Amino acid sequence: MSSLLTDPILSALVSIVVKASGLLAIAAAAHLLLRRHGSAAARHLVWTVTIGALLLLPILSSVLPSWVIATRQTPLPATIVTAAAAPVEIASIETASPRAVPAADQPVPPSRADEDSTRERPGIYAASVYVAGVFLMLLAAAIQRRSAHRLVGEAAPVTDQAWTTLFAECAAQMGVDRVVRLLRSRERSMPIAVGIRHPAILIPAVADTWSDDRRRAVLLHELAHVARQDCLTQRMAFAACALYWFHPAVWWAARRLQVERELACDDLVIAAGARAQDYAGHLLDIAYSFGPHRASAIAVGMARSPHLERRLLAMVDAARDRRVPARAVRVALTVGVCALLIPLAGATTSVVAANAAGERASVVQASPDSFDARVIDSALRFIRIVAFTLGVSQDRLPGTWEIRQTERDGVVHLRVTEVNSSFGDNVPIERFEGLTSAQLAGVGPIQFRLRRDAGTFTFDGVARNGVAAGTFSFNLNPAFAAEMKKRGFAEPTPLEQYQLARHDIGYAFADELNRQGYTKPSTSDLVRAGQHGVGLTYLNEMGALGYRLGALEPLITLRDHGVTPTYINGLAALGYKGLTAEDARQARDHGVSPEWVQQIRNAGYRDLSMAQSIEARDHGVSAEYAAGLRTLGYTLSLPELIGARDHGVSVEYAQGMHDAGYGSLTMAGLIKARDHGVSLEFVRDIAAQGYSGLPMESLIRIRDHGVTPEYARELREIGYQGLSLDDLVTLRDHGLTAARIRAFNTRAGTRLPVDMLKSLASGGAE
Repeated sequence: MSSLLTDPILSALVSIVVKASGLLAIAAAAHLLLRRHGSAAARHLVWTVTIGALLLLPILSSVLPSWVIATRQTPLPATIVTAAAAPVEIASIETASPRAVPAADQPVPPSRADEDSTRERPGIYAASVYVAGVFLMLLAAAIQRRSAHRLVGEAAPVTDQAWTTLFAECAAQMGVDRVVRLLRSRERSMPIAVGIRHPAILIPAVADTWSDDRRRAVLLHELAHVARQDCLTQRMAFAACALYWFHPAVWWAARRLQVERELACDDLVIAAGARAQDYAGHLLDIAYSFGPHRASAIAVGMARSPHLERRLLAMVDAARDRRVPARAVRVALTVGVCALLIPLAGATTSVVAANAAGERASVVQASPDSFDARVIDSALRFIRIVAFTLGVSQDRLPGTWEIRQTERDGVVHLRVTEVNSSFGDNVPIERFEGLTSAQLAGVGPIQFRLRRDAGTFTFDGVARNGVAAGTFSFNLNPAFAAEMKKRGFAEPTPLEQYQLARHDIGYAFADELNRQGYTKPSTSDLVRAGQHGVGLTYLNEMGALGYRLGALEPLITLRDHGVTPTYINGLAALGYKGLTAEDARQARDHGVSPEWVQQIRNAGYRDLSMAQSIEARDHGVSAEYAAGLRTLGYTLSLPELIGARDHGVSVEYAQGMHDAGYGSLTMAGLIKARDHGVSLEFVRDIAAQGYSGLPMESLIRIRDHGVTPEYARELREIGYQGLSLDDLVTLRDHGLTAARIRAFNTRAGTRLPVDMLKSLASGGAE
């Protein structure tokens, strides 16, 4: 290893990697300390500062003056440490006589091996691979940036008064005083925040059908991203992953940053007054509706985090710390990291050489770019110490657990947490050996077991007033692999067996797969099924409903998309029986719930096919929308209702036009007015300039010719009040702005009539 690291390029790369690993280890230790007694915002701050330090590390390492860390090393028979630019390797030395080793001040003639090594330096190849990796990451960043720009460019500004008023209220509530655009995306994408200098929030078209509570929750969450500058930290994390693309711990740090970011935003929304249970429901519905639709990696979306369960539990945890670190804390942490980063970036190594005879050691300065294997070994020992502090054993992954009582009698919620993952489930307390409700409600040490086919979990800890916590261990069932093999399944590895025990995938699950005629899945597929919630109960209930899909993957897909037996039965009760797995998945993805079907039927739209229901739901048609239009006299067919919704004819717009005296307009007339930009504001403002009671065709005409209320007002201010519509259109068509007319009048010394102004403009006069 030392021979490889004599290459300056490899030496520099390894040096940066070890220093970065040290920073990440310290950040991981801080994260552990804050996990139970700190807020998500505090943990996000730790990872943000760490990511920034990782980005600065290569720059500071190259520009700061170096300082030396001396290490002791006994010279190897084949290696000579000199004061030259790098250690010189000898091809072979058979004797260790003093004459075989030149003095430090004598020049060492280059050997043929040295000349060959200069022609084939491994650092060149390493640098080439590294640059290629960075290039691919930057290419991916460019593609993501283009995707985000396209999404923003194709979106339309939201001008509805209900949205804009609510948006302004939410921005004030979140303390956002910057200009933030609210855009309606034409694509089916989840709500996202994008942009650093010019932030924007994109909402899907279907958002117009949301309730006011859901609109407020979404806007508060996305504005929280803007207030916290999360798009900037997202870019920083992507840059760190590009710079250290080969380092798995950097990717893990970026992932932690994303998880804590979403938790911190959720905390801000709840702190702003959102009811936790309602907000959790909104998040879950949005995740199910838009989960398959990915946004750009440089944008931040409301429901993109795969740690959805943890977010939902955090929302309803009344004891959770939701505080934002004070400014003094943020400054102190930044200063502390800088104080650590600067000496770390400038650190280089030297070698303390001592001979075997025990002579006094002498320090010989090595090249600033070189790096000794002993330094790497010391760094690895440091990382292992930090890993041990975090609870990572060399043999297995220990973990912690927590049990809380639920609202259901005899059922507790068990959450198990490991180094980098966690899972939870509601379990009847009777399944635990050695645990009773009385023990859980009391105070004191407890020990109990949870036996599953794949192995047994042993829990040790302390209970206090309905909550218990501690550490756990797991013992494999030695007969499990053989029993699974008898059933035709592959033997699991110890880690796979542990995963199967976690998710209670055992003999009954395997037997039910065989009974329903499923093809034999691999052990990894069994683990994946458990991770995605496809357990024995789900398998049985879906099989009883006729969904015996022959392979686990389609069943996992249904579960991921929220297709549950309850959902299937709800649709069947409304007449949608015999849906294929694909039909059920599409219906769930598009938000066709039993509740929505019942509501739209109550509004008069019965006997819709599933395809019609999906189309209506996609276009934002709701029972409230249909009923609102009906009260105004618009009884529409489903295609007409979809057309009105697509053209932006809202109930508020139709009601406003009715109140303004245009109640006799047909729906086609309303759509035409909406398409030509005749908004309620335009009708009101043009009437304020003296043009009230105009026929709709006249309003459309002047709107098409660019006559705005502001233009009419400017003409009135310079003396042209009471102009006919034809005069307004004529002046506007000839490009006669108020400033230009004023200039003509100033030269003429009088107010010129419209015909003369028209002639001047036609003749090109200025």
